[in-house]
Amino acid sequence: MITSLPPRSVSVLLTTLLLLVLPASVAASQPDSNAKAPTTHTITISYDVHANPQWDYTIVPANDAKKARVKKGDVIHWICSNGNWTVFFKGATPLVDGAGNPLPQVNGASGGTAGADVSKKVKKDDVFAYGVSVILPGGGAPVVDDPEIIIED
Repeated sequence: MITSLPPRSVSVLLTTLLLLVLPASVAASQPDSNAKAPTTHTITISYDVHANPQWDYTIVPANDAKKARVKKGDVIHWICSNGNWTVFFKGATPLVDGAGNPLPQVNGASGGTAGADVSKKVKKDDVFAYGVSVILPGGGAPVVDDPEIIIED
Protein backbone atom coordinates (compact mmCIF):
# COMPACT_ATOMS: atom_id res chain seq x y z
CA MET A 1 0.00 0.00 0.00
CA ILE A 2 1.42 3.36 -1.06
CA THR A 3 0.81 6.33 1.15
CA SER A 4 1.76 9.87 0.44
CA LEU A 5 4.31 11.71 2.50
CA PRO A 6 3.51 15.04 4.08
CA PRO A 7 5.14 17.98 2.26
CA ARG A 8 7.45 18.70 5.21
CA SER A 9 8.85 15.13 5.07
CA VAL A 10 9.41 15.41 1.31
CA SER A 11 11.24 18.69 1.83
CA VAL A 12 13.49 17.21 4.55
CA LEU A 13 14.19 14.14 2.38
CA LEU A 14 15.15 16.25 -0.69
CA THR A 15 17.33 18.59 1.40
CA THR A 16 19.14 15.60 2.92
CA LEU A 17 19.75 14.08 -0.52
CA LEU A 18 21.02 17.42 -1.83
CA LEU A 19 23.44 17.78 1.08
CA LEU A 20 24.78 14.28 0.44
CA VAL A 21 25.32 14.86 -3.29
CA LEU A 22 26.55 18.48 -3.15
CA PRO A 23 29.97 17.87 -1.49
CA ALA A 24 30.88 15.28 -4.13
CA SER A 25 29.95 17.58 -7.02
CA VAL A 26 31.76 20.56 -5.47
CA ALA A 27 34.88 18.46 -4.86
CA ALA A 28 34.82 17.27 -8.48
CA SER A 29 34.78 20.88 -9.72
CA GLN A 30 37.63 22.04 -7.47
CA PRO A 31 41.24 21.85 -8.67
CA ASP A 32 43.37 19.12 -7.15
CA SER A 33 44.91 20.67 -4.05
CA ASN A 34 47.84 18.25 -4.41
CA ALA A 35 48.64 19.51 -7.92
CA LYS A 36 51.89 21.48 -7.87
CA ALA A 37 51.89 24.92 -9.46
CA PRO A 38 54.44 25.37 -12.26
CA THR A 39 57.78 26.86 -11.25
CA THR A 40 58.94 30.06 -12.94
CA HIS A 41 62.66 29.96 -13.75
CA THR A 42 64.31 33.34 -14.39
CA ILE A 43 67.64 33.17 -16.22
CA THR A 44 69.74 36.32 -16.11
CA ILE A 45 72.22 36.63 -18.98
CA SER A 46 75.33 38.77 -18.53
CA TYR A 47 78.02 39.55 -21.09
CA ASP A 48 81.21 41.50 -20.36
CA VAL A 49 83.80 41.76 -23.12
CA HIS A 50 86.54 42.42 -20.52
CA ALA A 51 85.70 39.49 -18.20
CA ASN A 52 86.95 35.92 -18.36
CA PRO A 53 84.66 34.16 -19.04
CA GLN A 54 82.74 36.80 -20.93
CA TRP A 55 79.38 35.10 -20.46
CA ASP A 56 77.75 34.60 -17.08
CA TYR A 57 74.33 33.16 -16.23
CA THR A 58 72.34 33.00 -13.03
CA ILE A 59 69.02 31.30 -12.47
CA VAL A 60 66.31 31.58 -9.84
CA PRO A 61 65.43 29.22 -8.28
CA ALA A 62 69.08 28.11 -7.93
CA ASN A 63 70.16 25.66 -10.62
CA ASP A 64 72.94 25.36 -13.23
CA ALA A 65 71.92 28.22 -15.52
CA LYS A 66 74.05 26.95 -18.48
CA LYS A 67 72.30 23.58 -18.24
CA ALA A 68 69.00 24.65 -16.71
CA ARG A 69 66.85 21.80 -15.39
CA VAL A 70 63.12 22.43 -15.73
CA LYS A 71 59.91 20.40 -15.76
CA LYS A 72 57.12 20.21 -18.29
CA GLY A 73 54.59 22.94 -17.64
CA ASP A 74 57.17 25.21 -15.94
CA VAL A 75 57.77 28.77 -17.15
CA ILE A 76 61.14 30.14 -18.26
CA HIS A 77 61.94 33.87 -18.38
CA TRP A 78 65.17 35.43 -19.59
CA ILE A 79 66.54 38.89 -18.89
CA CYS A 80 69.70 40.66 -20.07
CA SER A 81 70.77 44.21 -19.26
CA ASN A 82 73.81 44.28 -21.58
CA GLY A 83 71.87 44.93 -24.79
CA ASN A 84 68.94 43.73 -26.87
CA TRP A 85 68.87 39.95 -26.71
CA THR A 86 67.43 36.87 -28.40
CA VAL A 87 67.22 33.29 -27.20
CA PHE A 88 66.81 30.93 -30.18
CA PHE A 89 66.55 27.15 -30.24
CA LYS A 90 68.83 25.17 -32.52
CA GLY A 91 66.33 22.58 -33.61
CA ALA A 92 63.37 21.50 -31.52
CA THR A 93 62.08 23.91 -28.89
CA PRO A 94 60.66 23.04 -25.47
CA LEU A 95 58.70 26.32 -25.39
CA VAL A 96 55.12 26.93 -26.45
CA ASP A 97 53.08 30.09 -26.86
CA GLY A 98 49.71 30.68 -25.19
CA ALA A 99 47.93 28.57 -27.85
CA GLY A 100 50.34 25.63 -27.41
CA ASN A 101 52.27 26.28 -30.63
CA PRO A 102 56.06 25.73 -30.66
CA LEU A 103 58.00 28.90 -29.91
CA PRO A 104 61.45 28.79 -31.56
CA GLN A 105 62.74 32.07 -30.10
CA VAL A 106 62.17 34.68 -27.40
CA ASN A 107 63.62 38.19 -27.43
CA GLY A 108 63.67 41.36 -25.41
CA ALA A 109 65.09 44.84 -25.17
CA SER A 110 68.02 45.52 -22.87
CA GLY A 111 66.75 45.06 -19.31
CA GLY A 112 63.51 43.52 -20.55
CA THR A 113 62.16 40.14 -19.47
CA ALA A 114 60.48 37.68 -21.84
CA GLY A 115 59.77 33.98 -21.80
CA ALA A 116 57.24 31.21 -22.30
CA ASP A 117 55.85 27.95 -20.94
CA VAL A 118 57.66 24.63 -21.24
CA SER A 119 55.51 22.28 -23.32
CA LYS A 120 53.72 19.48 -21.50
CA LYS A 121 54.69 17.19 -24.41
CA VAL A 122 58.44 17.19 -23.71
CA LYS A 123 59.93 14.03 -22.23
CA LYS A 124 62.20 13.44 -19.26
CA ASP A 125 65.90 13.83 -20.15
CA ASP A 126 65.17 15.71 -23.41
CA VAL A 127 67.95 18.26 -24.01
CA PHE A 128 67.35 21.47 -25.97
CA ALA A 129 70.37 23.44 -27.18
CA TYR A 130 69.76 27.12 -27.62
CA GLY A 131 71.76 30.16 -28.55
CA VAL A 132 71.87 33.51 -26.85
CA SER A 133 72.55 36.55 -29.00
CA VAL A 134 73.16 39.99 -27.51
CA ILE A 135 73.53 43.17 -29.54
CA LEU A 136 75.71 45.43 -27.45
CA PRO A 137 74.98 49.15 -27.19
CA GLY A 138 76.80 51.06 -29.89
CA GLY A 139 76.08 48.39 -32.50
CA GLY A 140 78.41 45.89 -34.06
CA ALA A 141 77.92 42.19 -34.62
CA PRO A 142 75.93 40.28 -31.99
CA VAL A 143 77.82 38.10 -29.53
CA VAL A 144 76.55 34.52 -29.21
CA ASP A 145 76.74 31.73 -26.60
CA ASP A 146 75.27 28.18 -26.39
CA PRO A 147 73.55 27.05 -23.14
CA GLU A 148 71.02 24.16 -22.76
CA ILE A 149 67.63 23.34 -21.27
CA ILE A 150 67.28 19.83 -19.75
CA ILE A 151 63.88 18.35 -18.90
CA GLU A 152 63.46 16.65 -15.52
CA ASP A 153 60.65 14.44 -14.28
